[in-house]
Amino acid sequence: MFDQHPLPVSVARGSLMVEFALIPSEAEILPLAHVTGRGAQARFFSLGFTADGQVSVMQRQGMAFHALSLDASDALACGGPMRLIWRWDVATGESVLALESLTESAQRHRVGGLPLAMPREDLLALAAGTGTARVGPRVEWLAFGDHRHPLGPAGALAPLTQIATPQGWRTVGALRPGDLVETADHGVQPVLWSGRVPLPALGHLRPVRLCAPHFGSANDLWVAPHQRIALPGAGGALTEARDLVDGLHAIQPDRPNVLNWHGILLDQPALLIAEGCLVQSLDIGRLRRRPALAALSALSDTALPEHAGAERPMLTRGQALQALGARTAA
Repeated sequence: MFDQHPLPVSVARGSLMVEFALIPSEAEILPLAHVTGRGAQARFFSLGFTADGQVSVMQRQGMAFHALSLDASDALACGGPMRLIWRWDVATGESVLALESLTESAQRHRVGGLPLAMPREDLLALAAGTGTARVGPRVEWLAFGDHRHPLGPAGALAPLTQIATPQGWRTVGALRPGDLVETADHGVQPVLWSGRVPLPALGHLRPVRLCAPHFGSANDLWVAPHQRIALPGAGGALTEARDLVDGLHAIQPDRPNVLNWHGILLDQPALLIAEGCLVQSLDIGRLRRRPALAALSALSDTALPEHAGAERPMLTRGQALQALGARTAA
């Protein structure tokens, strides 16, 4: 579960997240999660892919019905690891379905209306895979919480990470818009947005521990797997933290809980100095040109800059490990 407090009997607002794998070009019905309720009022919940290339969520409770589908033909054609998020809010009448390819970093979403509240009993059955709940064979994990999970860019630094500022070291979780931070490539920059997003520490979201002193830091640094790192001696190239995991210099332990990840948005992506390690601030690309997605993101109340494109090359996993090995040998 995303949350660490008791759920109400009827969850009127929440998010359901599922990671799973697709086989390229498959065209069969693919169930992800299904549960049939018990009691006087007949009900069911279903999440999965249809034979016509759609991914859909369906709810029925007595005579009430809600359905929302999203074209997933591109994802089905490419295959690979995927993440699906469904979030609902009965009070606002909002239902959102989002599908993300974890290899292509491509996300699409669709907004619908009038979702039904999810019974706590059904959510707990899905999480445990008990009773009438069925979780599809391709599903790696499933998690839920009673909050509206934001789409789009998310933070990747542990809240207690020390960040260099003109006034000295400050924890990233204490930084606020308007505060100044030191960067290694663009000097002193003002913070435009600072915030955190909770994520389950499962599957492709398992945290990475960058072990000191291999990355220029005095202390071990915990980051989300998608955090971009500038390796010393790699010519300014960046790599994702997940591509540095080798069991020695960087490890990715199992931590079956919920972690809060903090993000810092600057006018342009820049290298923050985190515990001595160079980590890139949020790169939101051209999110400003996608107002529908921006409104669903953690940055919805922020005047967004436009990040035109990567200033630095990205290393593949092989290149990153080779650069790390060469630096260690030296």
